[in-house]
Amino acid sequence: MARKVIPKDIRPEYAARYGNAWEEKFRLEKGASDHEARARFGEWLADIETRIGRLRAVKKNGPQPLSRQHAYALAGRWYAWFIAHNEQDPRTPAHWRALADTLVWDVLRPHAPDDYEEHPKDDPQWDWQASSQVREEVRPEIAAEARTTEFLLEQGLSLTPDASNLFLDAVSDNLLPAFRRLEALARGDYSPDAHSSVFPQFEEVSGSAPVKAMGLFEAWTKSVQPAEGTVYRWSSVFKEADRHFSDVRNISFEKAKAWMNGLINNERSAATVAAAWRTALKTVFGWGVAEKIIDNNPFPEVRISVPRKNIERETKAFDEAEIKIILAAALRCDDTKSYRERAFRWVPWICAYTGARAGEITQLRASDIQQRSGAHFARLTPSAGKIKTRRARTVPLHEHLIAQGFLDFVERAGGRALFYRTVQQVPGEVEGGPRQSPAERMRSQVGTWVRSLGISDPEISPNHAWRHTFKAMAARVGIDERYSDAITGHSPATTGRAYTKPLPEDLAEALQKFPRYKLD
Repeated sequence: MARKVIPKDIRPEYAARYGNAWEEKFRLEKGASDHEARARFGEWLADIETRIGRLRAVKKNGPQPLSRQHAYALAGRWYAWFIAHNEQDPRTPAHWRALADTLVWDVLRPHAPDDYEEHPKDDPQWDWQASSQVREEVRPEIAAEARTTEFLLEQGLSLTPDASNLFLDAVSDNLLPAFRRLEALARGDYSPDAHSSVFPQFEEVSGSAPVKAMGLFEAWTKSVQPAEGTVYRWSSVFKEADRHFSDVRNISFEKAKAWMNGLINNERSAATVAAAWRTALKTVFGWGVAEKIIDNNPFPEVRISVPRKNIERETKAFDEAEIKIILAAALRCDDTKSYRERAFRWVPWICAYTGARAGEITQLRASDIQQRSGAHFARLTPSAGKIKTRRARTVPLHEHLIAQGFLDFVERAGGRALFYRTVQQVPGEVEGGPRQSPAERMRSQVGTWVRSLGISDPEISPNHAWRHTFKAMAARVGIDERYSDAITGHSPATTGRAYTKPLPEDLAEALQKFPRYKLD
């Protein structure tokens, strides 16, 4: 459950539009996974914050006047918005044809003057629709059918009474073509829409400086201080947005959707756009709305269709043959030689018995290996390098690692880093990317080495698969999921479990159930 209080400054407007004046509530019935719950809560919160941002934008901008040409230009934006919001609707062509007939015969035709009824051929274009009396009488029904209130709110626009009338009249003239276009799309006719070219260009007038996408991203980076890798990966997203949008304060849904669909090409898949790019955009824009830097965040509503992939493997864990190949090859490496040989010898074995991320192991220092209560542990800390959760944890070392001589190897390291040569780090970037630490480079070399052994299946990660392998084995031998989660660094499945966090000694006792890997 969660609650989001509606800010006092827009409560009347929020209540009028959405029904709730004081707060919105989120509730998810039991049975959903932790990942699903977090995802659905994030989407719910982004939706509420987007509503709040739009209502504030409307209040801040104030009522806006329109000329007749600007009214038709705004109707052009409405036309694109209306099509985009309805083109995925699984309605039949008959549905849209019926709406068109209702518009003609039930909304407009009853207001025809008497002389038209007597001499219809004298006015074949129905010019009587443009009379002030007919316009005034049909506006409420046009507004309801065309969802103009919803459109203006999403655009962050408030119109003066005269401007609102001009806009509704322009929409009235174009609602029938919109229904006909949707009828064509429902039939599978995706030929170019000739009607969209009849509208003049809508130009927004603003007295304040525009907000650039990279400027917003840099402000978010300074405030949130994300990981260097996140900054590097996401910067390309906002550089591309900078090239497309001159001002990101109030990007409409249809513009955001059209741009994101256009990002998909041979080098950039739909899955990348739907996951990585959309996550970056909705996160930073959501922060911008909360900080009142921009007016709205359209990206939570944008959906990208991703073709399903064929999956051949049963799981993301190594199978028995792959485990034997990797661990046997590791045993043949000599840890008295180069740092590469050290990493190849020990990193796969430590990952196999801890489920840790390979990068967490390659950054280990001799001082991170500790003994307490008769057991040996590895301390995985942010001070050693990157930890995804930014939280240190202590993981037990399996007795098989001790038996293989891991503690002797640690003692020979003399307190230094175990798997890389310590060099002075110079902050910055190299060749357009973030500067990798020696531990990160060694992690990549371990992955390359595993691939060289014949572990070539693209559906499996040469390093990360150990996490899946460890969790699967732990479950198979009856280790409580709370303990395997704590060892691997996964978040507790429920809030209640966070109150019963196991101690390292508890983890060491649980790990005694984990069997030795047996090689031929």
